[in-house]
Amino acid sequence: MSTYHGTSVPRHLYHGIPPGWRAEQIVAEHARLGGSFALAIPAPVEIESPYALPEQKGWLHYRGTVHRLAEGVRAGDAACAELAIRYIELHYIGSHAGYLRARLASALKQATLDAGQRRRLHDHFVVLCLRGEQPHEFREYFRLWRRIAPPSELEGVLAAIRALPEGERRAARLASRLGMEWATKAAMP
Repeated sequence: MSTYHGTSVPRHLYHGIPPGWRAEQIVAEHARLGGSFALAIPAPVEIESPYALPEQKGWLHYRGTVHRLAEGVRAGDAACAELAIRYIELHYIGSHAGYLRARLASALKQATLDAGQRRRLHDHFVVLCLRGEQPHEFREYFRLWRRIAPPSELEGVLAAIRALPEGERRAARLASRLGMEWATKAAMP
């Protein structure tokens, strides 16, 4: 049993595949979106071990396909970028998922995103910040967020966080991580 922000995550879910994200489902959705990047990878060889998980082969195939998705984003495939955004929005809590999200966010920094995609990412990051969730992949999220959101929107997020309990401290920390100047309430007129 693993935990995330005090919530227990059963082992079979933590080491599982998010619903709708099996390798063949990712490839099919990529094709449906009109993607041209060669996303499909061969299925991994079955691993024999007393510690192997029931879905290990499927999990390794899913993980490899999401890695390939990041390569597709870097290659400029719009369908890969859309799937990368969906995966980040999914916010699946499982083994290797944070690393995959960080990798996708890093790739998205150079992608051409439309206004709706930028808005979806911005809104997702806002929700996570308001809930006080800033897992390790947030380092990459901050880098991406600075590129996709205008300063006025980021300042609005800081103001909303400032109104929360412990908000002044949280807003100052968020401003620092976003590379923004932030005046404390006491220093403001």
